[in-house]
Amino acid sequence: MRILVTRPYPHCARTAARLRDMGHEVIEAPALDIVRRAPDEIDLDGVDALAITSSQAIGALVGHRQLPELARLAVYTVGARTAAAARELGFTSVLSADGDAEDLSRLIEACHGSGDILYFGARDRSGDLEKHLAAAGIGCRLIEVYQADPVASWPHEVNEALVKGEIDILLAYSTRSAEVCANLLRGLAPAMLPRMVALSAKAGAPLTALGPVEWAETPDEEALFLRALNRC
Repeated sequence: MRILVTRPYPHCARTAARLRDMGHEVIEAPALDIVRRAPDEIDLDGVDALAITSSQAIGALVGHRQLPELARLAVYTVGARTAAAARELGFTSVLSADGDAEDLSRLIEACHGSGDILYFGARDRSGDLEKHLAAAGIGCRLIEVYQADPVASWPHEVNEALVKGEIDILLAYSTRSAEVCANLLRGLAPAMLPRMVALSAKAGAPLTALGPVEWAETPDEEALFLRALNRC
């Protein structure tokens, strides 16, 4: 199978390597470019814990001078992979919601102490973690530590393969990536469209304007692979 992986680097390369190990041909075509923008000084006064919804936010903290202080705080993450990335960076008290922003909010509400939550997020993000926590009476400070910029186009070889109908599966990992993919795929004849498989119904929603979209039973890569490769 020839599979188009559209998630940003460095995750794109890791996913591609896994699929190649399974014997598939993979084209790496990120729909978003990640730009790290963590501030030099992070105010931790009154902060009880951190909330992180993407491992890209973890990556934005690599080498930060306040990392030793941050690593002493409890961390709530949206999923297992983000939790694993946090532990790899040195965080020791990490809890994963294994779901989406609403699940993360419920986890924080159940385990929260007395201080504020410091939320490391993207400039453009889906989900309303801040609103959910505010509704529960929990202080939440947002710090944008990275931005995900849409690519203007895919490389020529990607577009050529799409026009020739040589891509079997497109994998979409987030709503924003899917939005960019939908724009880049517009104008392609329906018969040329690959199977479109997303991490969740929400992540794949922008692609439904083009055609049928499948999604993983649970929002993790194992379930995504199971859904995408079940016809192989």
